[in-house]
Amino acid sequence: MNEAAASTKRSPTVRLPTERVAYWYFRLNGFLQIENFVVHPKLYGGQRTDADLIGVRFPYRAERLIDNPNDLMEDDCERLQLLNDRTDIVIAEIKTGRCALNGPWTNEDNQNIHRVLAAIGSLPADVIDEAANALYAAAKFDQPNHPRIRLMLVGREPDPTVAEKYTCITQLAWAEVVSFIWHRFDRYRRQKAQVDQWDCVGRRLMNLAKRKNKDDFVSAVCDLMGVRTNNPESAK
Repeated sequence: MNEAAASTKRSPTVRLPTERVAYWYFRLNGFLQIENFVVHPKLYGGQRTDADLIGVRFPYRAERLIDNPNDLMEDDCERLQLLNDRTDIVIAEIKTGRCALNGPWTNEDNQNIHRVLAAIGSLPADVIDEAANALYAAAKFDQPNHPRIRLMLVGREPDPTVAEKYTCITQLAWAEVVSFIWHRFDRYRRQKAQVDQWDCVGRRLMNLAKRKNKDDFVSAVCDLMGVRTNNPESAK
């Protein structure tokens, strides 16, 4: 069989779902997650909206504490503005293009955030209104004695309009997210050598990280997600 004929029989490239890559980023940072969290209608009909990911991270999170307390896996603390004294909850919106905050999370009249907070169950009922109002206004509820709750965006690049309106919101560029994944897999490749139980996306990311340097890994993963970024190494 000649080369041209052989190429027609090759399997098409399998894309990496953006939601699953984001899932692995948050998982590697210690977040327990619910994917595709649906906000149901009041009576009947289609869903009101859904959150791509809802993640919860506890304040005493420490991977390798028991095995080697002098070599804890370092999470993306600065970029994620992680806490070490309270539970942290994120409602994440995942985009292939520029970061964006969907209308259902900004329209106070629909009370979608109220419904999400009630369903999560992290706040007493008499605090839900206060928390929801803070999330609508600033994309963050941050009060002592309660978990911190934030809206968070992942996309090709931050949206300056969103940043101007919600000065506290965290926007993550794919280049930053993927770069962190490479660093974690590269630094602890021995500890994470046995990954047969991981899902197909986690295993594929690990296999790519083993074969590629950081720059090539970031470019390859972004291409497989369909993300076009002109400067993949803006994240170090």
